[in-house]
Amino acid sequence: MTAQLVRDEGIVKIWELIGSGDEARLEAMLGLYAGLFPQYAHYVPRMRRRAALGHEQRPGHMVHYWLVEVNGQPAGLRTFRYVRNRQCGLAIALAVDPAFRRVTVNEQRLAQFLVYACLDQVIADAKGFGDAPVLGMVNEVETRRLMEHYQNYGIIELPVKYAEPVFPSEHETRSRDEEIALLRFLPISLGFLPNAALNGQAYRVEKVADFVLAFLVDHYGLPVDHPQVRAALDSIPILS
Repeated sequence: MTAQLVRDEGIVKIWELIGSGDEARLEAMLGLYAGLFPQYAHYVPRMRRRAALGHEQRPGHMVHYWLVEVNGQPAGLRTFRYVRNRQCGLAIALAVDPAFRRVTVNEQRLAQFLVYACLDQVIADAKGFGDAPVLGMVNEVETRRLMEHYQNYGIIELPVKYAEPVFPSEHETRSRDEEIALLRFLPISLGFLPNAALNGQAYRVEKVADFVLAFLVDHYGLPVDHPQVRAALDSIPILS
């Protein structure tokens, strides 16, 4: 089985790796991930296993792992998912090798192009399932500088005090509950890229709770009553 080509923009090609069996491109993507996100390099074994599963391994989720090639060379990656019952996509990892950051697609820098391309994909996922239109993509944003940069792309900063769970390195005898007990939490921001086709009607503050739950409960697997989940929900203005 070979990887499914998702986008072909001339010198830039995006390969879908979930369930593809394309081990060479998967290892290229994982190598980029470990090099560009060294603080998360211990996630690579989890990601390698996840890539071997189908898009819908978790009910209600459509997962994507993309490798971006420029002139046949590994240049970037994007991992994200569509969460059907939350009517949104989750943007998880985005990275472009510094050597390729000036590459443009349709007059957009490569990173900006990928921000919009994954929104296009989850919109297509929803259409494929016959679901209501996706409201947009929810993004974890690590720094203030990066949030200001993303706001130039149309991303809205969400009104919530959010912390990203960071899992420990895997251990074969550790249970899921034990892993959750060992989590570290990094205060970061959440951003939201609306679906432009909804003409400004995509974002409503009352949806922020769904976006938080999509990440913390649906993606990371925290219990709904976990203190960090409750703290995030309690910080949303309409809920406080």
